[in-house]
Amino acid sequence: MKKLFLFVFLGFISINAQFITPGTGVQWTLDSLVANSAGAVTGTFPNYTVSAVCSVSVNDRLIIPQGSTVTFSATGIGFVILGAVEVNGVQGDSVYFKGATENPQGAYEGFYFRDTGTDTTSVIKYAVFVHGYYPVRCLNSSPRIYNSRFYKCRRPIYMSSSSNPVIKYNYISEAYEYGIYGTTGSSPIIEYNELYNNNSQNTSPKNQITFGTQNNNSPRIRFNKIHGGSYNRTGGVSISALLGGSASASEIAFNEIYNNSYGIALAGAEITSYVHNNLIYNNNINSDPQTTGSGISVSGNGTNRPIISRNTIYGNLWGITVYNGSTIAAGPTPSLGNLTNADTSDDGYNKIYGNFQTGVPFDLFNNCTNDIYAQNNDWGVYDSASIETHITHKVDDPARGWVYFTPFIDSSIVPVELESFAAQLIDGNVLLNWTTASELNNAGFVIERKSELDQVWSRAGYVTGKGTTTSKNEYSFTDKPGSEGTYAYRLRQIDFDGTSNLSMTVFVEFTGVVLSHQLNQNYPNPFNPETVINYTVGGNETQRVALRIYDALGAEVATLVEDFQAPGNYSVKFNTKSAGSNLSSGVYLYELTINSTTITKKLIVNK
Repeated sequence: MKKLFLFVFLGFISINAQFITPGTGVQWTLDSLVANSAGAVTGTFPNYTVSAVCSVSVNDRLIIPQGSTVTFSATGIGFVILGAVEVNGVQGDSVYFKGATENPQGAYEGFYFRDTGTDTTSVIKYAVFVHGYYPVRCLNSSPRIYNSRFYKCRRPIYMSSSSNPVIKYNYISEAYEYGIYGTTGSSPIIEYNELYNNNSQNTSPKNQITFGTQNNNSPRIRFNKIHGGSYNRTGGVSISALLGGSASASEIAFNEIYNNSYGIALAGAEITSYVHNNLIYNNNINSDPQTTGSGISVSGNGTNRPIISRNTIYGNLWGITVYNGSTIAAGPTPSLGNLTNADTSDDGYNKIYGNFQTGVPFDLFNNCTNDIYAQNNDWGVYDSASIETHITHKVDDPARGWVYFTPFIDSSIVPVELESFAAQLIDGNVLLNWTTASELNNAGFVIERKSELDQVWSRAGYVTGKGTTTSKNEYSFTDKPGSEGTYAYRLRQIDFDGTSNLSMTVFVEFTGVVLSHQLNQNYPNPFNPETVINYTVGGNETQRVALRIYDALGAEVATLVEDFQAPGNYSVKFNTKSAGSNLSSGVYLYELTINSTTITKKLIVNK
């Protein structure tokens, strides 16, 4: 099947592509495509038009610089990437991709990554895609997609056949169908994105993030904001393993999921997903509880056995539903909290409350004949008789299995009532502020920190508590992580007897010290008469900086910078005429010296 598909694809290229790069290791730009593609790409910087499929062959690389605007002239037009591509937008100066018409069902194809050995070196950053059919499509390919916006595209990010891209810090909204879709063995990293109001088609259930149903699809979906409101058939996150041989060991964690038709759905067999530390609320925009409305739904057979822990679930039509079809039958075996085994990852700590239909609570609904462990959770009520009214199981119908919910957490006796907790970046430091409404035997707070790369929490500091008080108290703590990135913070409140309770988790993006100096490739290159050179001064103190131009024999022809500069990013224009050098065509060197560090690159003057 794969060979047949490849044959069909090659036939498509031979008929429709007006340009295929030769695969000789050349670094292509839009300008060089204009010069060599026989009209497939036209224009000058910053505005270009692509009028036919352009294929970047194996060994070749396409580079699209910041500030470029690319218009695809018709549906079916785009770039096929067999080699590599760099879309190098920057914050405040993106690369813009659009169609000749404003068609939310897809005005162009965008980037199609196919079986490329260098795909992990491909990157799309700070790009804007509007009205694309498949703005980013991956077939057995794993590019990186960062800090980009997808608006009114049909299927913004689509992956299949063992594609594992890294998708971070993007904003995806008003997609005609799915926001992010993966199948046939795709396990990407999806972190720190915001997905809003996708599935504008709204004629069938399509979700903000969907994976399944063939092979093992095990994405890592963490730290995202996933919300809707306008389209009542849009779900939050769906993982399905419905066909034979399919499975998922996905991680769904630290997400905020709200105002969808449901929060998270795990459907099928051989699912061992780890669902933890999510905030899932008000997923009730579809008023039909027979088809939707769960904070988390788990359906299928007994091999669907996810771990569900440390989530907060409220305001949905159902809290958690467990079922196998519409009748009571043997079904999934999720662990919502099991204190009888040695595994501590499934020790509960969920907070499940306030999930109602017409005034009746449905915090956990077991429609299966098998028993479910749901120990060590907070149900918002604090005696067994009251909790029974929030759970549907054997007590309500003898055909159903039991829900083992004792022991449970009684948050009414938690010694500290935390009123607020927030993190923000101030003057290069992370500032944490929190307020307590009251305290009982409070020894203090351990501040715990974890970066996006860390597997475990580390101690960042400690703040002494107020003991016992009914007064409001405000606390703060300043932290400075060692490197840039997104950090999670939480408070571990310690009693005088040593017991502890964890707070909610807050996040902050730390743009702190850049430790290394950097010199970027000039753009454009080749050039005449002007080019731009960007560089970074690293460290945490002012340093002596020099930027000079030399000819091929080593003679200095221009000094662009000679000064003391603070750490940060800098941009310098070099004009061969204004510099008074009136350089002839040829290869030159530009050299950045910062204290004892020297970095040298080549530039080309082409007159």
